[in-house]
Amino acid sequence: MVELSSRYAHTLFDLAKESGALEEFAKQAHFIREILKSEDCRRVLDNPMLSNDEKRDFITDILAGNVHNDLAGLLYMLITKRNESLIVPALTSFINMVSMNIEKTDAHVVSAVELDEKQIKILKNTLQKKINKQVHITVSVDKTLIGGLQIHVDGYLIDRSVKKQLEDLKENLKEVL
Repeated sequence: MVELSSRYAHTLFDLAKESGALEEFAKQAHFIREILKSEDCRRVLDNPMLSNDEKRDFITDILAGNVHNDLAGLLYMLITKRNESLIVPALTSFINMVSMNIEKTDAHVVSAVELDEKQIKILKNTLQKKINKQVHITVSVDKTLIGGLQIHVDGYLIDRSVKKQLEDLKENLKEVL
């Protein structure tokens, strides 16, 4: 399944590149992916009782004509072939491919406490220097981290949380004892 969704992503990437609209396609794909991740959308798309036409109409209503024809065509084709479960993974792969190609990426930062704008700016600048890409940061709070950060970027996890350090210490003590 991963291979198939990757093929769809590559096809969409080639179409977007040909039309010179990689960034536009990526923004639209990101928007669609976030909508289709919702539980309500999943229920509609995964419902075997609904016909392909009903699912296409549902997607058409969501898109409201604000999406490039090639991108909408991919969604319709996946529905027609009963591969609705591949839509979100294919869009995710496509977004990642575009990010790598245009040297922009998204980073998700999980912090034990709320970060202020200055901290986010410093973190963004540091990440941009380390990975040589423009970085868009989204931040969430997870108090179970106790302190520190987790940074998810380009398929990597940088875990500098107190929780992780305590887990590592526990594992090291088990080995010693």
